[in-house]
Amino acid sequence: QVAGTVGLLMCDLFDVKDLVARHHAVDLGVAMQLTNILRDVGEDLERNRIYLPQDELAAFGLTEQNIFDKQITPQFVDFMKFQIDRARSYYESADKGISMLNKDSQLPVYLARYNYSRILDKIEENDYNVFDQRAYLNSTEKLFILPKVLYELKTAS
Repeated sequence: QVAGTVGLLMCDLFDVKDLVARHHAVDLGVAMQLTNILRDVGEDLERNRIYLPQDELAAFGLTEQNIFDKQITPQFVDFMKFQIDRARSYYESADKGISMLNKDSQLPVYLARYNYSRILDKIEENDYNVFDQRAYLNSTEKLFILPKVLYELKTAS
């Protein structure tokens, strides 16, 4: 619930009044927070914390001890795939709202959205090892997305 608040704060910053756009902004905040949680599982364990939903771990046959033991089992991979798909659905919803922003606001929000969502790709590329490998984009990878985003903004106009 906290993550959606960030999206609403950004709406105020960008002077967004449209209620539908604000709903999609909440979804962007949620998507980014879910991405953070998935990316930071290993770092959180070092602090003796788990931010993964207990009921969903149980639904996939996982326990907190499995997470603390850093077990990348088929059940854990299925759990991560489920969470990544969920985050991506929030990003897809957010895309609808970004197009409702004024043109000056769209570029930075699209860049943040695309760069952040690519962290999910990195988690997949790391074979879901969020325990020992931090999923991130280097500077070159972040810059590489700029032409794609500029093209999408231009074709959306």
